[in-house]
Amino acid sequence: MAEKLAIGVDLGGTKIMAGVVNLSTGQMIASAKKKTRLVADGQDLVKRIALVIDEAISDAGVDIKKLNGIGIGAAGMVDREKGILLAAANIGANDLAMAEPLQQQFGLKVKLGNDVEVATIGELAFGAGLDCDDFVCIFVGTGIGSGIVHNGEILRGYSGTAGEIGHMIVVPDGRDCGCGGFGCLEAYASRTAVARNCIFDINRGYESILRDKVDPANGGLRSKAIAQAYELGDSVAVRAVDHAACIMGIGLASVVNFYNPQRIILGGGFIEAMPLYFEKAEAEMRRRSLRIPSFETELVRAELGDYAGTIGAALLTK
Repeated sequence: MAEKLAIGVDLGGTKIMAGVVNLSTGQMIASAKKKTRLVADGQDLVKRIALVIDEAISDAGVDIKKLNGIGIGAAGMVDREKGILLAAANIGANDLAMAEPLQQQFGLKVKLGNDVEVATIGELAFGAGLDCDDFVCIFVGTGIGSGIVHNGEILRGYSGTAGEIGHMIVVPDGRDCGCGGFGCLEAYASRTAVARNCIFDINRGYESILRDKVDPANGGLRSKAIAQAYELGDSVAVRAVDHAACIMGIGLASVVNFYNPQRIILGGGFIEAMPLYFEKAEAEMRRRSLRIPSFETELVRAELGDYAGTIGAALLTK
């Protein structure tokens, strides 16, 4: 029996990754990626996605006519039926039609979902959620998002925006967030927030090995650079990461107390780079959540790594 293959696209605030995925096994046949931040406008973004898809198909050496379709997980709120990216705080695109132009270009059906929603689908099918029907999957990177699985099915909410944990308010009237609000979890516990704190301290004159690691193009810091500084005991990195992990733990405790999931899966590029962030966030979660669910809720790491979103997006085409 021939392999059933599809294209999965993970559109995040930092990168666009596309892959040719075996829908039966979750195996990534080939992948390609480009930076998201280089795009100039919405139409340029769609063109850039098409380039990454073309490269992945070429690297896989497969006939495009034999592909099952294209699935896209975008970092923002989406209209799944119309294939429109409604609002994406970390991408800067709003009311952008994505499915239709790509469908016309490639001659394949195109399905659109939220990026963490599709990563959750990937973990449910082939990763840390494989044996669990009730869990919350949270990814920490440029921003923070989550997907909710209830009775083995994705829970999307009344307006289709369930899981926006990154915009749960943890500090009333706190820091401004890319969503337009203030005091969101994402503004305190994401990789972007950690980088922001590190740079703030560096600009105030604190000594840090991160001083020469700041990306002049966007004024940011990579997860790897922060992790290396943390491991070396750099005071700026330690202070920023520990504070973010503490706030993340508070957010996790709120999820435990309110939703009472069997399991919470924590993933994303920053979690992979920073093992101690996971451990400190878990300790804070256990300390602050209600006693009974605190002991019974499992907190585990995502298993599909950087490919979770791409694999899950491909599964939208089934």
